[in-house]
Amino acid sequence: MELGILLFTIGAFGVAGVLAWRDRHPHYLIALASGQLATLLSPLWQRLYGFSYDPSFSPLLRVLDRPLPTTIFLAGWTLMLPPLAIFFLYQRRWWLSGYFTGALTFVLFTFYHILIETIGVRAGWWQYADRGALPFDMSANVLAGLMNGLVSLGGLAVLLITRHYAWPMLLAVVLPTPLLMSALVHGLLGAPLYTVLLLRAQSWAAAIGMIGTLGLLLWGAHIIASELGRRPVTGRTTAL
Repeated sequence: MELGILLFTIGAFGVAGVLAWRDRHPHYLIALASGQLATLLSPLWQRLYGFSYDPSFSPLLRVLDRPLPTTIFLAGWTLMLPPLAIFFLYQRRWWLSGYFTGALTFVLFTFYHILIETIGVRAGWWQYADRGALPFDMSANVLAGLMNGLVSLGGLAVLLITRHYAWPMLLAVVLPTPLLMSALVHGLLGAPLYTVLLLRAQSWAAAIGMIGTLGLLLWGAHIIASELGRRPVTGRTTAL
């Protein structure tokens, strides 16, 4: 499994390198690396949301008595794969920046991350406490998909905003974006839910926490989609 992830990672960075050279956009390489950087917060999210990785995975580091497996760190680029796909389409005028397309893109990103979550849980790569049971019988896979979808949407917005940035500014802005978005989404917007879960509050309090978190996630998606609606409609033409 670790060898397969390593090969996929090498292949992804290889393709990103070709696109970066061809389109003269280092965004592809920087964005993939930024996704890996975002996994550094994983030990904290394990604590707050009650999930754990397969103990057979070799740890890259351990924080808060929770490991960050090397495999998970290497595969972190998958977080920014959907934004880069849309960025690629935008560059070729195959995707238009607008509120509706931004909202639709959030839905697509969410489905992508739900698929990743489902595959990971069924393969035993990670598991949630209490089988991921949440208020309103919502699956933990769906909640994780919504959260990661919002992180990816924020990454897309930054990629579009920084299209013409020089290397130094691009590194300073794009590289920490997924990590900061993850801190915002999982740490702040998810607070109403994980607070009541950690306190083992009664079911009605957990339901309120779930409603609060879902409301904040949708509000965040609305804010980012609105920003995408203010971006120029088309990207530059790139020779194919």
